[in-house]
Amino acid sequence: MNIIFPLLLWFQNRVLARIKRPSLTTLRVFYIGGYWRGPNDVVAMMLDGLEALGVQVFEFNTDEYFDALDVENPPYDRGTSGPVWLVWDRVAPSILKFRPHLVICNAGGLSFRPKDVATLRGWGIRLLGIALSDPEVYEVTTSRICHNFDVYYTIVKEFVERYRGVGVDAHRLPIATSDIFFRPMPPRPEYECDVLMLGAVHEDRIEPVRALVEHFDTHVYGENWEKYGFHNRGFLYGEDTLSALNSAKMAIIFPRTVSGFQAVKLGIFDFFAAGGLVITEDFPDLHEYFEVGREVIAFTDTEDMLKKVRYYLDHPEEADAIRQAGRKRVVENYTWKKAWPAILKTALPLAE
Repeated sequence: MNIIFPLLLWFQNRVLARIKRPSLTTLRVFYIGGYWRGPNDVVAMMLDGLEALGVQVFEFNTDEYFDALDVENPPYDRGTSGPVWLVWDRVAPSILKFRPHLVICNAGGLSFRPKDVATLRGWGIRLLGIALSDPEVYEVTTSRICHNFDVYYTIVKEFVERYRGVGVDAHRLPIATSDIFFRPMPPRPEYECDVLMLGAVHEDRIEPVRALVEHFDTHVYGENWEKYGFHNRGFLYGEDTLSALNSAKMAIIFPRTVSGFQAVKLGIFDFFAAGGLVITEDFPDLHEYFEVGREVIAFTDTEDMLKKVRYYLDHPEEADAIRQAGRKRVVENYTWKKAWPAILKTALPLAE
């Protein structure tokens, strides 16, 4: 590899940074991630928010560069069974050409190997990692790669101290959405229903969704529902998702992960930004973001869920008021464009 380019990169990031800190519009970010859910994937949404700030971004889409990924347990499963190591010779030339201040590895168990991390740090580049699938991936993946980053973000607040306890500069990832993509769209007749369920089948979701199907016109989309006797309408992507959210009377989101961990889901923010009405399980963390009963519908158990659905179907004016208040709350406070500046400032000093 030509020695001139690494020296120039070192000079830019180490020497010039002492003279003038980059601003948001002069900051150069090398963004690595994949979008398995298509244009409405959270990794893509976060990229949109970063670009909307005016940050100079080089997008390295791992969906297009499978030869840049080295997995320990093939086939590639986006880090659910172990780290996904970035192949140095495949990624480094693009990094040298772009000359970033910061490299972001967003989800998918992505990380450079320690020797490559040392090289990047030697060039004056900072590294920021993001874990979107904790706690499920912690033991097999994120606990093994977190030390390779100068700053590490997890979506689960309870895991921040766990990372910090092993010497990692860890932070809780803000929950946000992209109002660039998630926006109201005209309804379509084929998506009209009382309740919309978007998401994979989990054990704790089966009986509540069965109750919804028995009592209301409920449309179910997602992975493996047909195995439990449900009419699975398949998958929704892109603007079809937006139309479905605006065609349903309400959309339900269950807050527990596969392992039973309870967390505020990004989908609540996406659905409200898209113009949908959200009903979800009531638990303390939800109240950090929304005024329950005014900005979001919340239930305590299956019986209460059915009562709440029935009530708001019978009181559409109240339902619409919650829909509008929830969207206002999200768009004004919880977008990736608003969240990124604080994230970036933990990774490197920025000019005001």
